[in-house]
Amino acid sequence: MNDKNKSLGILEGLKLVKDQWAMLLIAVLASIIILSLDFMLTTSMPKVIEGLQSLMSSEGSLELPISLIILISLVILRPLIGWTINFIQITIILNILRRLETDIASKSNNIFNSNLEYSSENSANMLISHGRYFVDNYLIPLIRAITDTGTITVIAVGIFIQYPIPLAFFILSAVILLSTYQLLSKNLLRKNGEICLRCYENIMKSSKNGFNTDHNCINTDEIELNESVTIHDVLDQKKKATIIIGSISQGLKYVVEFCFMLSFGVATLIMFLYSPGQFAAFVATFAYAGVRMLPSFTSIISFFQTRSSAEFAIKELLIHLMPRNPSKT
Repeated sequence: MNDKNKSLGILEGLKLVKDQWAMLLIAVLASIIILSLDFMLTTSMPKVIEGLQSLMSSEGSLELPISLIILISLVILRPLIGWTINFIQITIILNILRRLETDIASKSNNIFNSNLEYSSENSANMLISHGRYFVDNYLIPLIRAITDTGTITVIAVGIFIQYPIPLAFFILSAVILLSTYQLLSKNLLRKNGEICLRCYENIMKSSKNGFNTDHNCINTDEIELNESVTIHDVLDQKKKATIIIGSISQGLKYVVEFCFMLSFGVATLIMFLYSPGQFAAFVATFAYAGVRMLPSFTSIISFFQTRSSAEFAIKELLIHLMPRNPSKT
């Protein structure tokens, strides 16, 4: 494949669902509920703090305004509302996957019936693994990244109204740190994602002989095309690739936490120097915003990482389903 080393465009994989835009749009628009809720809660947080302070300073009175009760309830129920929206989105995406699997199987059947070059291992791998890679490592993370980008945006707008200068320093620091990390890790993920998929095909090929004999291997970066290998060689290579992918993916949480806390430290220092009288209110508001923004930052960076590991699968699906446009993959 001449374009094997070309980077996949962020939205290039959406060509695979070009006939299912309506369902995909519904999944994305469902996120508006969460975005609206996050904006309202962020901008209302100072009112919640003031209401609680008034309650604690009052003597013997435990009466709460209805508006304050509603806001506190929404803060508590926010995770449950988010889970419900996510469940609806996942259901829609899996219906999209089911239709994509039908297209893959139909195209493979056409190739087989036309007496063209047909590989049962490659066709089976596309149906079993490639579709799941596309959904699990690209489509679902993309929708989450879109939702979380909106979440960060609405929360940032809410904070910007009150604390513009500290927020600017926070966003700038976080973007620089996380972009650097992403640039350093994406090539490793792309390379080892391809290795894993090729290893799956080699496992299928070896299974024809009961895994007992050597077989000519499908080309990967470490094993040459048609090199005679055993199943143990293939499994060892798959293990190395999955260790690299897993270590980067599992370490993402800690990298984002480090970048977030460092950026928060910068913003806190700026706030202390800029307006020390509002320091306590800023920390309280940012504490709630941080609970929402930290997983959102993780989700966005996770999309770019999982997309890198799924690039090879998406490219093969694009060529399989749209063979007239391989140069664009």
